[in-house]
Amino acid sequence: MPIIPLIDILAILLIYFAVEFDPKTKRPVMNIELALVQDSKTTTEVVEPAAVLAISAEGMITLDATRIPDEMLVDYLKVFREKFPSRKLELEPDKGLQLEGFIKIQNALIAAGINPKDVPSRVKLPESTIDTQ
Repeated sequence: MPIIPLIDILAILLIYFAVEFDPKTKRPVMNIELALVQDSKTTTEVVEPAAVLAISAEGMITLDATRIPDEMLVDYLKVFREKFPSRKLELEPDKGLQLEGFIKIQNALIAAGINPKDVPSRVKLPESTIDTQ
């Protein structure tokens, strides 16, 4: 196999890439001055912890530490909203909860006049079996 034709092809490729090469141009940089923590206002406002509406895999509902019967959930939520209008509510469904139970809670929130979008959900993950040292 003659090597001269390969050198010709490599020379043509070299010329092609040299002509087509487009060097990067410097883009303008915008200088931004970030605010420091010392510049921000500090408040001593005490934030009340969110109330936790938990539902177990078996369907047992609790609001903070109070067990709530299924048929009284809407009434409990209405009273909660009247007594604590500024207190946030968090939904804590069990990981093994069926979708039907989750939808039941969402419907109860709507019936009580609480927007479900304002109630963040956090699902507890099972404990890790990995030993941490």
